Amino acid sequence: MRKQSVTRSWLLKIFIPIISIVLVAMISLALVFSTLFTDVAQSIIVDDFLASLRMISTYYRQMRFSTVPIIDDLSDATEIRNYLLANVPKEQATLGVYARLENTVARNSYIHSIYLYNQNYGFFSSLNGVESSDQISDSTLLSFLAQQPRNKHLYQRQSIFSNKTIPLSLPRYDDVPTNLYSICNLSYDEQGGLRSGIVMNLSETAARNILASDDSDTMKNFYMIDEDFFIISHPDPKQFGQRVTSQSLLGQIVLFPESSGAEVLSDNNGDDFLACWYDVGEMNWRLIYILPMVYLSEPLVALRWNLVLVFLGLAILASLLLVWETRRVNNQLTREKRFIDFLKGIVGIECLPLYHGSSFQLILFHRQPVDRKEVTCDKEQFLAFASQYFTINGKQTLLLQVERGLFVYLTLQDSSNIISQCKKMRIDMSDRYSENLSILYSQARIGLEDLPQTYAEMHHSLRTQILVHAGFVRPIEQTNNKEVNLFLGETAEVSKALMQKSCEAYKEAVQLMMSSLKSQDDYELFGAMKLYLSYSIVGLIGDIFEASEDITAQEWKLLTLSSRNYDELQEGLLRVEQLLLDYKQQYSKRHNLELIQSMKDLVAEHLYDVNLSSTFIADKVELSLGYTRNVFKASEHMSLNDYIGAKRIEEACHLLTSTKQSINSIRESLGFSNTSYFCTYFKKIKGMSPSEFRRKQRVE
Repeated sequence: MRKQSVTRSWLLKIFIPIISIVLVAMISLALVFSTLFTDVAQSIIVDDFLASLRMISTYYRQMRFSTVPIIDDLSDATEIRNYLLANVPKEQATLGVYARLENTVARNSYIHSIYLYNQNYGFFSSLNGVESSDQISDSTLLSFLAQQPRNKHLYQRQSIFSNKTIPLSLPRYDDVPTNLYSICNLSYDEQGGLRSGIVMNLSETAARNILASDDSDTMKNFYMIDEDFFIISHPDPKQFGQRVTSQSLLGQIVLFPESSGAEVLSDNNGDDFLACWYDVGEMNWRLIYILPMVYLSEPLVALRWNLVLVFLGLAILASLLLVWETRRVNNQLTREKRFIDFLKGIVGIECLPLYHGSSFQLILFHRQPVDRKEVTCDKEQFLAFASQYFTINGKQTLLLQVERGLFVYLTLQDSSNIISQCKKMRIDMSDRYSENLSILYSQARIGLEDLPQTYAEMHHSLRTQILVHAGFVRPIEQTNNKEVNLFLGETAEVSKALMQKSCEAYKEAVQLMMSSLKSQDDYELFGAMKLYLSYSIVGLIGDIFEASEDITAQEWKLLTLSSRNYDELQEGLLRVEQLLLDYKQQYSKRHNLELIQSMKDLVAEHLYDVNLSSTFIADKVELSLGYTRNVFKASEHMSLNDYIGAKRIEEACHLLTSTKQSINSIRESLGFSNTSYFCTYFKKIKGMSPSEFRRKQRVE
């Protein structure tokens, strides 16, 4: 009974107040977080709307610029030219014209209709065929032509169509106003009268319907204004051509001087709206989204209270779990104990759910004091000592004492210099604590399920090897490294040249790619390649654009995307060649300095590696052996091998002065093949033998 009262007292005095404080803190955090999230959510919505407006502007630009080649193709077609130029009698001139026009309309869903005109033959439309001027199906076409519109310039107008054939592929209705974007290619006689030409009508409603097919709710809030403040796209088709001053919100938005942005506005009724706009500069259009704030505020307020309830529920759940946890925590094995038992095969893999599917690098350390009667380093000292060479955080990496003198190191992380760290640790362990440290490591990573068997094999191998030799660093097995090559399809050579920063290779790759692209003669492919190249090249050499004072990445991307033909595209792509040349001239010197420093760092890191040589360094920096040697010698005025030898001799001097290791042991650890060569090389550098150097240092 006494024990029960102590437990209740602890809960009342400590646990319940702590849980109360945690609950209040979590609810407060929920309110703060939800408020911050509201602001972030509105910012995300604005960014999403602006991105959608940029996407829509790209579509409208494409629709605008695609019509010019279509008109040019029609102008060059034999049957169309026969009609426009009256090359043959009228009966022959009309042959094939209707089929050509109807086929063009069917292939481009946003084209509403096409009209041809010739002074002698009159009008010919994709709707009716031959039409007379007094019964033309487009009610405003004659007044539009009377304005003498400029060729290949986009105009907005509204018209009513009647007495027309209705193709199955593009439904239309009689006597219903239709909102149009019209573009033409006309020729006039010397008196200024219309001689012949083509008028192509693009349907504003069809364009909105295409965009609305993916997100109709969003498109209900989309508007577009031209440079004269006229509405040229509106959820209500009847608003087409109206002045923006007729609507309070649009009237405010068109006055903002910024080319893009977002503001919260109020209409005449006092209701708040979130307005986002984006300007299409080359066409002097302003694209707009207007969304009632109530659509944003209601979900966010609901989210705020949901977060409060969720945090409250989590706090209550956490308190219940904590009560349950306090009763069983003393009966649980610690992470280290579970790992040790797992390695020994005492428990199964189910005791380590946190690490399921993981793979480890495994290292075994065996400590063997030189004097078996004297132990100079206890467990805590050894763990602190090892932490200077290895990361030990208890989750990603563990250093466990399995038995007396035997430690196992497990890590989920990749470490490129872990072997050199082992060698340094072995030498320092011998110097500081007079202990021989034998280290056996796995070169390949080991899956969790294979750890017990691999540990048993390494343990057996370690014990076998220390019977012969105490103090070593050896692998247990070899691993095969596989190189993965990535390709970028038809632009692989361009990407390769950019990654190599090679001007010549890039120019050749661009010319080869453009030759192949021209042979396809496919506009869709041309547009796709523009888009792909503009983004991939900026992604590959963004640092070069940042360093350039000539052009920014965004300016170059827009230049490339606006290319209208192969020559312009090639010109834009070859502009990168000059950027590469400027970059190489500007940064070659700094690159060499960084390369030399990386070589020196590699020498310092792998000083105890027997394979350390100029070839080893060249492989590490991924350059040819000759180039590596030449760059180093040009900068340091000594060969790379001489530098390695000098650094090893410096390290040998340090070891001779600060440790009691034998000359042969120092020679072996520093990778010299035999003692005679080591002594000769040492004397060449220092002017005395290693033994003389050590005696001299001790005397001093």
